[in-house]
Amino acid sequence: MKTTRLVLAGVSVALAGIALSQEREDRTLLSQTEMTAIINEVSGERAMHHVLELVPYQRVRPPAEYQAPYRESRVMADFAKEYGFSNVSIETYGTPTEAWQPTQGELWMTSPKNIKLFDIHDVVLALASINANGDLAGDLVDVGPGRAQDFEGKDVKGRFVLSSGSTNATYTQAVQRGAIGVLGISAIGYQRATDFPTQIVSSNVNAQPGTVAWSVTPEVRNNLAALLVRGEKIAIRSIVKSTKVMLKSEYVHAEIPGDGSTSQEVAISGHLYEGVIKQGANDDNSGCALTLEIGRAYIKLINEGKLPRPRRTINFQWVPEIVGTHAYLNAHPEKEKAIIGTLNFDMEAIRVAQSRSFWVLQRTPDTFPSYINDIAQSMMEYVADISRERVRFRRNLTGYAPTQPVESPRGSKDAFYIKIDKHYGSSDHVTYMQHGIPAVMFITWPDMWYHSSEDTPDKQDSTQYKRAAAVGLGSLAALASGTDEMAARILADNLGRGLSRMGESHTKGLGYMADAVDAPALAVAYKEARNAIQHQAGIEKAVVRSASVLWTDVAAGQKKTAAFEPLIDARAGSLLAEVRAAYQLQAAQRKAAVAEPAMTAEEKEAANLIVEAIPQPAGAGFGGGGGGRGAAGGPSLPDEFTAEFALLTQKKLTALQIRDFLSGEFTPLPMTDVMAVIRAQEKSGRLKVTVKPPEPALKKKK
Repeated sequence: MKTTRLVLAGVSVALAGIALSQEREDRTLLSQTEMTAIINEVSGERAMHHVLELVPYQRVRPPAEYQAPYRESRVMADFAKEYGFSNVSIETYGTPTEAWQPTQGELWMTSPKNIKLFDIHDVVLALASINANGDLAGDLVDVGPGRAQDFEGKDVKGRFVLSSGSTNATYTQAVQRGAIGVLGISAIGYQRATDFPTQIVSSNVNAQPGTVAWSVTPEVRNNLAALLVRGEKIAIRSIVKSTKVMLKSEYVHAEIPGDGSTSQEVAISGHLYEGVIKQGANDDNSGCALTLEIGRAYIKLINEGKLPRPRRTINFQWVPEIVGTHAYLNAHPEKEKAIIGTLNFDMEAIRVAQSRSFWVLQRTPDTFPSYINDIAQSMMEYVADISRERVRFRRNLTGYAPTQPVESPRGSKDAFYIKIDKHYGSSDHVTYMQHGIPAVMFITWPDMWYHSSEDTPDKQDSTQYKRAAAVGLGSLAALASGTDEMAARILADNLGRGLSRMGESHTKGLGYMADAVDAPALAVAYKEARNAIQHQAGIEKAVVRSASVLWTDVAAGQKKTAAFEPLIDARAGSLLAEVRAAYQLQAAQRKAAVAEPAMTAEEKEAANLIVEAIPQPAGAGFGGGGGGRGAAGGPSLPDEFTAEFALLTQKKLTALQIRDFLSGEFTPLPMTDVMAVIRAQEKSGRLKVTVKPPEPALKKKK
């Protein structure tokens, strides 16, 4: 017995050592005890229940709903009140406008067979022209892709047109030639046609009186086309009734109040609406259902004493995408000043394995360096690691299983595929940044069903909801903490992950040199390698500076963070020395002379040209506009550069500084290409280019 006890004691000590080693490895900004409490509380099933209340199916919104809060607003506000959120409100903004709401929509083939093809009460998105009214009938003519040349030799007057191309574009061509209706496929729908032949992608057409536009599935389009090829005469009938309603815009706001010790606040957001006709379960009722669950779980854990009450008030925003966030921040300027960071959730819950997807963190762009990225990344990586089976832990208590499974009772056991990615816009995080507030976006991509008739709850996974909720609540708790201790932890994460990012820039630069095919190319690659490291060092110093806002005394935080900037410069110096050594090695192999980079004549000219944006209509910046796109037929930059180019032109930088920044953030851009875009936009009135004034002469000492 004594021997057995000693053996068991030894096993217990060994297992305790294993547990401790795991705890040291699996770490994030909150303690393991706090993360375990979060994981145990957040519910993927509750989030699924929320989305089933919000959009159980895509439906025709009844006209009476325009006279009261929309269904989605009521669901969110009612749940928020039930869960104990504070200051719950449904706010309308702007002036209501007159709009059309379909009440009946039927598309029939009446010959050679009598078949109802679509009914809006079955598939809402089938009717593309929601403003249409009338009972129209006519023969069907196939015009292929629906381009101007595809109509040549075809009489479409008084007929319906069948197209494999965009519903909107085909409609424009068809009505010019007297057609009364179009049956088309959206551009995205055509791309997805092979995998999803029964899907309709959202498309909107402002129809002229006496005409109608329908979006059909690729399957229906192909079946109709096959009948026409066989020589069948197809007759189509469209019956549409619409009524005028007063279209309003509204958003839902709720709060978890801080402890009153600071005026700083944070935000978490998702969009309830992209117009009131489109109703997407994943895009983005999932983001709203998820953030509601994050708030519910946070309130419960605070009440149970498992998480401390945050010092910073948390604003929950459920809005019409982008415009609703603008409206809220414009209506509440005090919030714009108080909010120091935002987590935005857009398309969160589809089953990633089924959609061939990753759950992605979209970081802030390099034009907006921020501490907030690493909070989100830390939580994502923590939950991903504990959710997977790791072979090196196979002999401990978990065996052949995840360290701490994060799974829902009725959800999948799929791997948690995550990706930390560069910035991409087109959601509400963009809007927060336009108001000076750092923001990141969590998104599932690709999403094979977004903006379509198949964006329905059956594609969602409660396990994905639970994992996203654990990441979201952990990130929110760190962001809202408001303590100096948490500020120091976040800064430490910024420094550690910043070193990794500088290492990535170093690796990128070494790759440029390794790929060089001759001595001249090697010299250019060396210059680009230096630029990549110097660029990233500048970004990491800015990230550290941004973290100063996290201290209770921001001025003191600025002093604390400033101490790390020369250390980052020293890091960069070491990396630059390694790059130079690698350059010397590469040069020796090519029997080329070694020389430090020198500016070309083109670069010298660009260094003396100040580029300034001329104010344009709202919508540009942080992914919202194509600042690097040229005029029709003109020069342009690759798509990934365009948003950053637009923002850089607002900073009164030289053309060379713009090129170096873009090349450092992404991949090298030829100076010639950048100047071609700058000159084209100068000619079109979007940019002003002036010669940099000469530096003032230094006075000689007497």
